[in-house]
Amino acid sequence: MNKWLANLKEKTRWISQLLAALKPWFKAQLRAIKKLERDDLDLANSGQWPDLVKIFSLILVVSSVVFAGHWLLISSYKEELAFAQQEQEELLESYRLRSFQAANLAAYQQQMRIMEETFSGLLAFLPSGNEVPRLLDDIQQLADEQRIEILTLNLKDPKDNNFYSQLPFEIEVRGDFHRLANFMVGISNLDRIITLHNFTLQPVNKGSSQLRLNVDAQTYRYDQTTNSASQGGRN
Repeated sequence: MNKWLANLKEKTRWISQLLAALKPWFKAQLRAIKKLERDDLDLANSGQWPDLVKIFSLILVVSSVVFAGHWLLISSYKEELAFAQQEQEELLESYRLRSFQAANLAAYQQQMRIMEETFSGLLAFLPSGNEVPRLLDDIQQLADEQRIEILTLNLKDPKDNNFYSQLPFEIEVRGDFHRLANFMVGISNLDRIITLHNFTLQPVNKGSSQLRLNVDAQTYRYDQTTNSASQGGRN
């Protein structure tokens, strides 16, 4: 403890001596600074500046250089860091998505099987090219069963779409209201998908119970060849 106190007293005495030695120098520097004119601060006269001004100017220049270098270095690092963080986020998002897909792969496969089965079931309701004449025969048979007269049953040109074709045809029949209604119900109950559009119902003659029904019908055909070609093109 006594040794520590002795060292402390020695350091205090040394600092006091240093301050006492520097005090005249500081006073001289302050007097020199007070005598400076604005023109004396020109860099061309920097050799005549007081030492205190030279030291302060040197510290300012060194600090400016260090700060500028630090800012330039840090700014480039910040850009690289921001790019790396963005890339990391994208990789994490991709990892989360693939991880989720991998964890639910079995469920996806089961869902795909269900969709394929559903799609196959729907295709069964679409007539193939060979079944269209039979479909027209079924419509003719329905008309015979309801004892109504078919005036027109014309198949129009097909309209091609992405993977299926629309097969429009025109139906014009004549009969009483109830038989015509049963005929339309019978068409909707056929084992192939048929949609009916643009109904027109009007009496054959004025005051007659016989009515003439015009309707545009459409059925659909799955074009497997076209769909296979488009899938091949995508692959």
